[in-house]
Amino acid sequence: MMILPSSRSREMAINKDKISANIEARIEARIEELAQELALALAEYYDWWLSHYPAQTLYGFCLYSTPLVEYLGVTLFTEEGLTAVAQKYQNDKSFRHKSLTQLKQTLRWSACDSPHHDENEDIFEAINDKLQLLQKDAEALESEEAYDAYLKALYAILVRALNEVKTMRGLNPQAILFSVWFGDQSEADIEYFVQSCNDKEMIASFYQQWQ
Repeated sequence: MMILPSSRSREMAINKDKISANIEARIEARIEELAQELALALAEYYDWWLSHYPAQTLYGFCLYSTPLVEYLGVTLFTEEGLTAVAQKYQNDKSFRHKSLTQLKQTLRWSACDSPHHDENEDIFEAINDKLQLLQKDAEALESEEAYDAYLKALYAILVRALNEVKTMRGLNPQAILFSVWFGDQSEADIEYFVQSCNDKEMIASFYQQWQ
């Protein structure tokens, strides 16, 4: 004999669906709010940075985070900063066998080695507070598929913000690579962000340097 679910079981299932739908709706609203604020924060960050380093030659404008986007900071890459850090490594006896050119090639896209990595974190304090709230909501999602969709949407707004600040501040897409870097990043994630934020010429130039 088939046993039908009790009315209490059906009610619990319906309530669970409602809770899940409410969480997803709240996440969607918070992500859209974050997207708008992030572009403005990036513009503010660039204005601050330029006022402090007006003579630097910028070749990379990147967000820095973790694969789960638990916080956000900015890493800017400059030719002058790259030369300075390469010279610092060359003074270390472990790297004296390397030429300055070799070290610059190795360090060119090392976010944590850039002298302009996560400066002025205060600009992103409000953004990071909202990311913490988003993380709490995302942890309550019912399925892996829902969490993957959340993460995909979050990645998309990082791309959107970088593309918006590029236009807002008239940054040269032929001279500056835009992307997102994680401390531990897959080749697939590198490809997604580089290809989503840059034109074909800049993408080709990056991969020539990356290899």
